[in-house]
Amino acid sequence: MWDLRADTFGILVLAACLSAASAADSLAQSQAPRGPESTIDVLGYRVAVDVGPDADEFRASAEIRFLVTVEGAEWVGFDLVGLTVDSVAVDGTRAGHELTGERLLVELGRSAGVGDTVVVQVYYGGAPEDGLIFSDNHNGRPTVFADNWPDRARYWFPGVDHPSDKATVEFRVRAPRDWRVVAVGELREVIDTEDGTRLWIWATDRPIPVYTMVLGAGELVERELGTSGCDVETSPCVHVTQWTYPEDEEHLLRLFRRAPEMVAFFDSLIGPFPYEKLALVQSSTRFGGMENSSAIFLTERVGRMQSADGLLAHEIAHQWFGDAVTEREWPHVWLSEGFATYFSSVFFELVDGADVGAASRARSESSYLRSDYVARPVIDVEPENLFRVLNGNSYQKGAWVLHMLRSSLGDETFFAGIRRYYSDHLHGTALSADFQKIMEETSGEDLGWFFEQWLYRPGYPEVEVAHYWDPGERVLHVYVRQIQPWGAFRFPLDLQVEGDGYSLRRTFEVRDPASAFEWELPGAPQRVAADPDNEILGPVDVVN
Repeated sequence: MWDLRADTFGILVLAACLSAASAADSLAQSQAPRGPESTIDVLGYRVAVDVGPDADEFRASAEIRFLVTVEGAEWVGFDLVGLTVDSVAVDGTRAGHELTGERLLVELGRSAGVGDTVVVQVYYGGAPEDGLIFSDNHNGRPTVFADNWPDRARYWFPGVDHPSDKATVEFRVRAPRDWRVVAVGELREVIDTEDGTRLWIWATDRPIPVYTMVLGAGELVERELGTSGCDVETSPCVHVTQWTYPEDEEHLLRLFRRAPEMVAFFDSLIGPFPYEKLALVQSSTRFGGMENSSAIFLTERVGRMQSADGLLAHEIAHQWFGDAVTEREWPHVWLSEGFATYFSSVFFELVDGADVGAASRARSESSYLRSDYVARPVIDVEPENLFRVLNGNSYQKGAWVLHMLRSSLGDETFFAGIRRYYSDHLHGTALSADFQKIMEETSGEDLGWFFEQWLYRPGYPEVEVAHYWDPGERVLHVYVRQIQPWGAFRFPLDLQVEGDGYSLRRTFEVRDPASAFEWELPGAPQRVAADPDNEILGPVDVVN
């Protein structure tokens, strides 16, 4: 996800004998907010919806297929807000239900056991308060776009609106014939109906987070941007397209031209692209960009941009991290946003040059140091307002954690660990401990200290380096002091020394609030630089 303001690129199954009223009370108490554990596992959604230009209401149906993971379940609950439910069926038989608060409770009509597969059908409609946005675009034409992140899918279809429960999805969208419909997955069929509308069927068989299950409809123009991986046996052939407003079509063809190159880069560096296609969609999303699986939604203002390379690299990197590998709990959202921020920087470093990548990291560092969240850890308590997880910690500091880990382990080990993390958790979820475990196994090192200080503690090191040259012993005495209020950090500190006829570099391991080192040199130093390549998050100043 990309915020244009930034400087960088519930389900509970109840036991038997509970009434609908008591079920409602239990669900409300147990899912505020909903944790990563669930008593059912959703396998797939099928959502049918009618949209058009003349209303901000819709009629819809949702089919939810799930596995029961507890014994004796008689009721299930789904996240659903502000809509009217007409009827509910369980495995094709009409079922009792109650809509209370933000939960739709459904009576199964039996006592279900662990491993049972159940299909619930919900018929509903209304004017959504959020999630499915009916609006006129900046050209005055009506559009409909889903905008689910973080938990706003519940405003337009029932489900488990939490990243821990990924599932497949099929959208069946009926729209006017002069509209086009785009969604996640692949286009399975387009049917002209007798009432003069057109039915678009999009689906993916790959489990994705609910917050990326989106559709868009309106007067859109589709254009091919290129393909990626079609000549590589180990990777899928990925078609990259753009879906834009007609007025912005030609400008965005130029603006999006590097997208296939970015897909090919991440495919080669991380692993195969995880989805059926990639569509870049001009939309009404409230974000600068939203990384929906296989259908990235970009602000309609993208048509006014002169460059979108940073935006595209960030959102395309999300297809691997955030979408294919999803944070299981919201406090670990850096596994999505920090990864996308860093790997967009890696793209510019390895494709456009080291100086471009370094400039990107420097901007990211500067943005983080100005953040209101430096006194909070990256992995923090889950806020009541989930939008607050989008901050300088989850984006910029998260990216810097990865960069410092890469600097510590070296490129070969770091990227080997990244590829394994991706392949091991592909189409699943992960926590920070899962990433740490894989990096430790790949490197053969105990990295507990590293993850503890950078993710679970607040702040960053503020370093002052003083030095004194002893001409008699020909020794440079180096004094390192950490002056930050968050306790001492452990990090490797590079010193670059230049003198008459020599230039030397050495790395010192800093662990304490104050450290002293000695360095024999061939002659008096004329210049001493600390952290010359900016490998440490935070200011490092030579004070004498």
